[in-house]
Amino acid sequence: MSYHRSDQVSHPQKPSFWLLHWLGWLCYILIFTLDNTFLVGSYNQMGAKVWLPLFFVGAIAAILTIPLRYLYQRCWRLSSLKLFVIIVLASLLIALLWTPIKNIILWKMVENYDVFAAYDSNDNDFSVLMLFMTVSYSFFIILAWSGLYFSINFYFRLTTEKEQHLAAQRLSHNAQIRMLRYQINPHFLFNTLNAISTLVLKGNKEKANGMLARLSTFLRYSLDNDPEKKIPLYQELKALMLYLEIEKTRFDDRLSVNFKVEAEAETLLVPSLILQPLVENCIKYAISNMVKDGRIDIVAKRVNNLLHMEVADNGPKASIGEDSKVNVSKLTRAGVGLRNICERLEVLYPERHHFDIYHNSPQGFRVVIEIPVEEN
Repeated sequence: MSYHRSDQVSHPQKPSFWLLHWLGWLCYILIFTLDNTFLVGSYNQMGAKVWLPLFFVGAIAAILTIPLRYLYQRCWRLSSLKLFVIIVLASLLIALLWTPIKNIILWKMVENYDVFAAYDSNDNDFSVLMLFMTVSYSFFIILAWSGLYFSINFYFRLTTEKEQHLAAQRLSHNAQIRMLRYQINPHFLFNTLNAISTLVLKGNKEKANGMLARLSTFLRYSLDNDPEKKIPLYQELKALMLYLEIEKTRFDDRLSVNFKVEAEAETLLVPSLILQPLVENCIKYAISNMVKDGRIDIVAKRVNNLLHMEVADNGPKASIGEDSKVNVSKLTRAGVGLRNICERLEVLYPERHHFDIYHNSPQGFRVVIEIPVEEN
């Protein structure tokens, strides 16, 4: 798994309010048209043509509910209780406006009952309160519209906020990886330039030029690789060989390196420049203190679902006993390189890696890293 912008999970695009609004009221018209079409008797004398008055009723309801959108937008951040009260009162107000209009249209077009004629003739059977019949029905329809409005908006706002939170985590994660990775280059660069300076002072210009050429190749390789990416192990070993060529110029025959890398492990992914600080520590604390026969062993193999990597030296410090563990936290507090590796592994493989240091046999130290297997 590598960390690219292409890995980001895009949240679903929020549909247009107008599309959902008009589509919702069209569904209302369709549902009640089908419902009323199958009614028999004097209530519906129009049959399937009842869709026409229902169309007008639905269109008026759609127009009346539009202002609710702008009201709810202003009230979104209110407390739950205040928002609930506003939703109920606003839905009731729209229901009180919609119900008489709805009744007048349905009575006239479906039952052929003229409300205005009845009012003008002072019909004793007619009452203004009749216009507000079914107001509870209208109220629950508008309340359902309000509920859908908040549900849809809440879902997409929650999805967007979650995506923004994940994006912020990714940015923080990537920034942390970059920071930890870029700590390596100045540390290594200081040591190498110091060695080149020593060679120049001794008049060994040929070796100094060779080190500068190798250094530029190594730095170019290091800077060309994105620190957020993981690379195949064989590329990591290639970079390590470039580094070791520089160090062999310093130590000549005092340093020998032995690679024991399984072919199956070479294509597995590792964090870039994860082994170089370990080798640098071997050279700094072991090889540099030896007069001859310095050796560094580098091992990589696949063990079940883990990539097992080792870097060992035969430094002059006496061993307490083969495979006896060393207090890692104590060592990482003392050096940038080991602390850097521990922090990078914790960022990349939280609770899914092992980083241990052992006393080597017959002397020196052996560092073991185990990370989950990731195919290239």
